[in-house]
Amino acid sequence: MQVSDIEGAYEILCSSLDEIFVKEVFFLFITGWPSGQLVAVNEFGDIAGFLSGARLTTDKSTISLFAVDPRYRKKGVGRRLMEEFRIRSMMDGRHNIQLELRDSNKIAAEFYKKMGFVPIEYLENFYNDGGNAVRMICSVYRS
Repeated sequence: MQVSDIEGAYEILCSSLDEIFVKEVFFLFITGWPSGQLVAVNEFGDIAGFLSGARLTTDKSTISLFAVDPRYRKKGVGRRLMEEFRIRSMMDGRHNIQLELRDSNKIAAEFYKKMGFVPIEYLENFYNDGGNAVRMICSVYRS
């Protein structure tokens, strides 16, 4: 992700997720691990999706933010972002990738399961609005 991508990624984040992020918090997410920040662009250079990841522990990375513009969903954009993040995590010495999602987000849960993630923990009152989450994990070595 380049500095010029930040505004477009932030717009997709705001339109895709139901959690509100002020720009300063978004900027903190994306500056933590430059190699963990990915964008997908269309043929005109417009951002179609982005993924913001971080190093969580010595053997685990986490996906902090992940969003795909609704016009590009079910077209492989999210899958390609996830696969690139898996490779970058592996190259950085991580063995697993972790993420959290709302327990009510069944579409995302199915997508993550297809990507090799399995649920490992239920998190009550995880979100600012009191919403619950599911923590999922995936090995970077999945084929």
